[in-house]
Amino acid sequence: MDITKLKNGKYFQGKYDEPNDFNGWFVGSFFDENHPCKTDKVEIMYKEHQQGDVCKPHYHQEKVELLIMLEGKAKYKVNGKEVLLTNGSYLFADVNNVIEGEFLEKSKIFAIHSPSLPNDKVVM
Repeated sequence: MDITKLKNGKYFQGKYDEPNDFNGWFVGSFFDENHPCKTDKVEIMYKEHQQGDVCKPHYHQEKVELLIMLEGKAKYKVNGKEVLLTNGSYLFADVNNVIEGEFLEKSKIFAIHSPSLPNDKVVM
């Protein structure tokens, strides 16, 4: 196999916890056209929350959402059903599920959306 056909030259090394202009999102379609982290396939965010931070009720019409709790604790609701996220746990929500959350303590979390559709979030 000739691997030269597989090298598109689009890659980037960085630190997920470095501040950026996109509120913690470090991969997604919202980057400039020539940025190596621009893709319409996925959005990835790292964020540190303080106790009392909230995620307002919302849903996505076309993208799925995966939340991965690295450290901390948050109480989420999916369609009104309570879900507790703690160290090492995750929450996956398919399209058209209403999600809301409150951080119960200082927390570190990854959010992954697919595909990358920045205007797909519908806040209720």
